[in-house]
Amino acid sequence: MAKWDELIDLERKTVSPRVFTDPEVYREEQECVFGQSWLYVAHESQIPRPGDFVTNYMGEEPILVCRDSTGRVRVFLNSCRHRGMRVCRVDAGNARLFQCPYHSWTYDIQGRLVGVPQYQESYYGELKREEWGLLETPRVESYRGLIFASFAENIEDLVAYLGDFAWYLDVLLNRTAGGWEMLPGVHKWQLRGNWKLGAEQFGGDNYHAGAAHESMARLGLIPPGKTSGDQPWVRDFEVRTEKGHGWINLAIPDPPDIAQALGDYPAQLQAQARQRLSPAQSELVGSVYVGTIFPNFSLISFVGFLSFRLWQPRGPNRMEVWSWGLVERDAPPAARDLARQMQILTFSSSGIFEQDDGEMWGECTEVMGGAYRRRFPLNYQMGAGHGRRDPEKPGVIHPPSTEIGVFGFYERWRALMGEGMERKG
Repeated sequence: MAKWDELIDLERKTVSPRVFTDPEVYREEQECVFGQSWLYVAHESQIPRPGDFVTNYMGEEPILVCRDSTGRVRVFLNSCRHRGMRVCRVDAGNARLFQCPYHSWTYDIQGRLVGVPQYQESYYGELKREEWGLLETPRVESYRGLIFASFAENIEDLVAYLGDFAWYLDVLLNRTAGGWEMLPGVHKWQLRGNWKLGAEQFGGDNYHAGAAHESMARLGLIPPGKTSGDQPWVRDFEVRTEKGHGWINLAIPDPPDIAQALGDYPAQLQAQARQRLSPAQSELVGSVYVGTIFPNFSLISFVGFLSFRLWQPRGPNRMEVWSWGLVERDAPPAARDLARQMQILTFSSSGIFEQDDGEMWGECTEVMGGAYRRRFPLNYQMGAGHGRRDPEKPGVIHPPSTEIGVFGFYERWRALMGEGMERKG
């Protein structure tokens, strides 16, 4: 059994390669991390009406997120109670019933088992249907339209789990009265690499941008020679929070053609934000935002678009990325079109930034897998001990580049893995 204090060294700020490559570690984190965290499952705008549903995953568990006839959002395991078959095999829709394709056990949108073929002839009427409904997650809560679920019945409420991170989410998600809505569809693609490499990068690694994305500077999408703006501590900073969430805030101006396409829309957003947010929050509106809510939900707002994504674990050396685009409900057509175009161009299955990142994560995981290389830890000490508290901004902040948020992710991971082992005795 792994000793988590050896894999994550809090004093030296190091992480063992086994965290990314060891099948035993991967198996344990499914229960200890994914089983004990709030996990993003859907956005409210995806299921506005009774009967609306989407399918997703919580760790390795396939799930069905639906709005029932009373308007309540419910999250069920997408698995028939008879033989375990997936009961819903499409991404989204509206339904009154879900019928398993294997033996036709049928469930309503409350998760109740309402149809069993040959109930009288073969079960002799003895099957207690009320005991065989779909398995349901014990906790479901939402924040600013983001729906989260948890397998842990006694987990703290979602707002407490988000902690300081909620303040930064509000800068983005609460700046207008209309809020945000999902664009249709979802991008899905598979990559080599451990899921944590994607999650950690979005939670606090701006250090890689100048090297891995050097070609993007040549295209004018990031400023040449630098990966942040000119306002350290004020609008250019990274955040480490208590629960392992991380935030990057960058005051990088949009390229001229993006600014021209958006016209006066950014000024309108600023005006609305000043009415809804604190002065310190409204000062950050218009920045580039990148962040991760522990363990595997990330967001990026950049060059006119906002994207949510999940790093779906598919084994220690594989992940599947699910990515959605969002726009503000009152966004003009030009802003909507720009959001679609720029997400596809930059951060999507065909995105020019995405290709760089995916190559790095796959190579990192493969190279770390050797028996000799696994003996030597990875260094996460950048900026350690140099972050500070700001009276107007929650969390511990530090200008880019730093790894305080990235290592905070692994501090949380280590704590949950250790607690899981204690529960098992």
